[in-house]
Amino acid sequence: MARFKALIKETWWLWVLFAAFGAGMSFLHPVFLLMFPISIFTFFWFAYIRYDEDGDFKGS
Repeated sequence: MARFKALIKETWWLWVLFAAFGAGMSFLHPVFLLMFPISIFTFFWFAYIRYDEDGDFKGS
């Protein structure tokens, strides 16, 4: 759970931007609703790749 907290602490603004863009664009065409499940998958993938179990950044 610490890895998810670390990722959301550093990139919360990006996820808000994705959600706002997806919500706005979904009024034009429903295909943009696919951004929400894709964003959720991407969030968990980045959390597992970039952070360890303690929430520390794995990169250099």
